[in-house]
Amino acid sequence: MGDVEILLGIGNIGEKYVGTRHNIGFVVVEKFAEKNSPRTKKKFKHSLVWECSFAGKKIVVCQPNTYVNNSGLAAKELFGFYGVAEDKMLVVVDDFNLNLAAMRFRQSGSDGGHNGLKSLAQHSSKDYARLRFGIGPLPENETITDFVLGKFSAEEEKIANEKLDFAIEAIESYFVNGIVATMNKYNSK
Repeated sequence: MGDVEILLGIGNIGEKYVGTRHNIGFVVVEKFAEKNSPRTKKKFKHSLVWECSFAGKKIVVCQPNTYVNNSGLAAKELFGFYGVAEDKMLVVVDDFNLNLAAMRFRQSGSDGGHNGLKSLAQHSSKDYARLRFGIGPLPENETITDFVLGKFSAEEEKIANEKLDFAIEAIESYFVNGIVATMNKYNSK
């Protein structure tokens, strides 16, 4: 097997959080793992991992079990175990500043107020690619916490689910063509 790269979805563990807007990162990476026939499933101290083969690479698909605010612990653990540098990680994260199901790839950047990205910066760096998956807009009379921890309505869930295959196609493009070509092709579509 050639290169090893990490695909990390940010979300919260437990039944209580299934179907919440904050868990869209978990949903996207799990769908990637299902599509790409994971060879093994491993439990680490800070995450659940599927090892997949895609385009001649080992893709380590990760769902941290640390809750959103400590996602960096999982990344740090995997960097050490697999000997992977931060720039070989793609993070999938929810973004209430983007309309529902809109996607935006970034090569690096700030946390944008997202606690999961803050944790990644605290335990590694900001030099990793990210795919922001829109869950917004934030309603005027709702707090950020209540909104991101709230569950999708049936209509919202339908819209998000319709975009999942496109998100997987975009992630596959990232692993084959790199971040710049993928940003040019998939951002704002």
